[in-house]
Amino acid sequence: MSNKVSIIVTIYNQENYLTETVESAINQTYNDKEIICIDDCSTDSSFQILQKLKEKYPQIKILKNKTNHGVVYTRNKAINLASGEYILPLDADDIIDPTYVEKAANILNSEPTVGIVYCKAQYIGGKNGPWELMSFDKETILLKNIIFSCALFRKSDFIKFGGYKEYMNLGWEDYDLWLSFIENGLDVYRIDEILFSYRKNNNETLSTIAENNKNTNRKKIIKNHIDLYLNSQMFMDRLYHPVLYNKDKLERETKKHKKYKKLFNTFLIISILEFLIIILRFICS
Repeated sequence: MSNKVSIIVTIYNQENYLTETVESAINQTYNDKEIICIDDCSTDSSFQILQKLKEKYPQIKILKNKTNHGVVYTRNKAINLASGEYILPLDADDIIDPTYVEKAANILNSEPTVGIVYCKAQYIGGKNGPWELMSFDKETILLKNIIFSCALFRKSDFIKFGGYKEYMNLGWEDYDLWLSFIENGLDVYRIDEILFSYRKNNNETLSTIAENNKNTNRKKIIKNHIDLYLNSQMFMDRLYHPVLYNKDKLERETKKHKKYKKLFNTFLIISILEFLIIILRFICS
């Protein structure tokens, strides 16, 4: 028995890519699915394009915010209205491989301890090629988000853990959500195939906002998952011995150490030579 998957496409001013994104959701090999497209009050022609897509693909469900609320509110609204047991968020400029939902859903169907399923990814658009994300590790994800937002999870877990948090309104809302899943004991599974294409644009407003507020976001992440961090030996080591985990600083300290060691050895040799000269003079006299 399969579980229904709700693909949630959040849209804000993506007129150039929306059709390709929606059609990548339509073309999934997994049959038991619904596609909910929610427009966050776009100022371009995104909503008009969405209405034309609805005429072509009647199975699409369309929602529209009355005012712009941002991605946290918009995703939460659509997910709460979704009828699927499983949820896959999809930004309106990205693309999923036709088999992604099927392969990810099969993992959740067969692995009850797994809460998040994602895959390998690639860049498209302004940058092309593999997206070299590290393999999942419970310690590594505390230091850096290594799971993109387009991952499959159970709606029941999402609701239980409070969904996307409004306090992450400056970005990293997906990172915060993944940590909620992990700290509640759920496992993560990465499919060893490139099934997701992330569009790398020159003008990435949301990514730029998140990057400009990364220190603020990092503090929020640690504060709201403090037990997870305090129980991590790697995090505590970084906290008390930061030089060991800062590559640039470690290289500087290593060079400094080598420099001082060389100077010390030079002075030591000079001192030994001076001592020998004094001994020789004493003997000769």
